[in-house]
Amino acid sequence: MAVDIGNTSISIGLFEKEEPYIINLATHPLRSAEDYIHEIEKGLEKYGFPERPDSAALCSVVSSHTEVFEKALSLICAKGNVPLIISHRVIKDMKFAVSVPAGVGPDRLASSYGAFKLYGGPVVSVDLGTATTLNFVSGDGAFLGGAILPGVGLMAKSLKEATSRLPFVDTGIEAPLIKEAIGRETSASILSGIVYGTAGAVGRILEEAEMERLEQFKVALTGGNSGLVAPFLKRIDYHEPALTLKGIRLIHMAS
Repeated sequence: MAVDIGNTSISIGLFEKEEPYIINLATHPLRSAEDYIHEIEKGLEKYGFPERPDSAALCSVVSSHTEVFEKALSLICAKGNVPLIISHRVIKDMKFAVSVPAGVGPDRLASSYGAFKLYGGPVVSVDLGTATTLNFVSGDGAFLGGAILPGVGLMAKSLKEATSRLPFVDTGIEAPLIKEAIGRETSASILSGIVYGTAGAVGRILEEAEMERLEQFKVALTGGNSGLVAPFLKRIDYHEPALTLKGIRLIHMAS
């Protein structure tokens, strides 16, 4: 079992083989370990798992949730195994070409590790979640670093909160209606700026990175907003919504 605790949502991947059955929960409010166990048990029953998982790995960027989930996973694993907590320390077969490996978010490590193991390098995992991150891995499997910018939801929220007249635009509902870059009214203009702006930023960062490195990166797209932005990106080699969960599982298997 692989658990990815993000700032907005929690994804729990139940693996029988290589493809996960996924349970999605809201990150907030924080619930009890017993509540999370109940949700996992419902998922096991729903997807026809006859037994509890033997082991689990946990990737969390929300410190308030880590201990609660660590307890829940220890209790639900069949043998009471303590979950593997994803960090750079447990990844033995990836080099780190960054100044402070401990400062890299475990979600970034998991998605980039998964991208390299599944698709080979050079590769960049583009994770379109609460934040948009680009995470580069070299041809020989070294994590090179990357870029971080606000996700589409944060952009919409910030425009509403920091201005007096701009409306909040629900990107999840309204963005698929985008037909053109020139918005004909305020909401459409906001949507254009957010979606085309995100796609343009990803493309420009990738272009600059390839000029710096003198090599071309395969592009592996993931994240909750990936379906929204994907039609506006000029380059996608792989679109894998479960890339982070798969990366967590692969790290666990290799540890």
